[in-house]
Amino acid sequence: MRDYIYVYMKEPAVHVLGPGIRYVLWVQGCKQRCPGCVAEGAQSMEKGTPIDIDALAIEIAFSKADGLTISGGEPFLQARELSKMLDIITSKKDMGVIVYTGYRYEDLQENDDAKMLLSKVDLLIDGPYIRHLDDGKSLRGSSNQRIISLTDRYKDYLSEYGTEQRMTEFFYHGIHVHEIGIPNNILNQEDN
Repeated sequence: MRDYIYVYMKEPAVHVLGPGIRYVLWVQGCKQRCPGCVAEGAQSMEKGTPIDIDALAIEIAFSKADGLTISGGEPFLQARELSKMLDIITSKKDMGVIVYTGYRYEDLQENDDAKMLLSKVDLLIDGPYIRHLDDGKSLRGSSNQRIISLTDRYKDYLSEYGTEQRMTEFFYHGIHVHEIGIPNNILNQEDN
């Protein structure tokens, strides 16, 4: 196992990708290549910034965030490393964990590393992004994606998934602006 995680982007105080204040981590690398992917820059397996697992875990644990949302890229391509990171975080702080994946839950059950990561996740949003099923509803990319509660932590929050219109927020880093959240997919307009 590597001592680092390939990271595409991170943001320590997001309000639109789950309840409360969330530290959001986008990992690098995805084999799915879903047309219209909102994080196309996170797909390449050769890019990203390697960040030491211990250092990243401490940064997240000592942030002001209530919870952690992991997206990508594809988190389950780095399942062992993320599992180790979550072990360190939870030894320091009780944080709820939400993970977005392009894989189906049933398929993840066939892989030991994936099962290990799933055992540390409270809420899983599964399934590939499918552009023609993008209905603009909250906290998921397309209507085929399921919201699977793996613990009771977010049970009172489940009704908000896929019911409201999407919201995004903007973060400014020098000359760079990041729109965080799941934007309404303007690519759908090309299909009409």
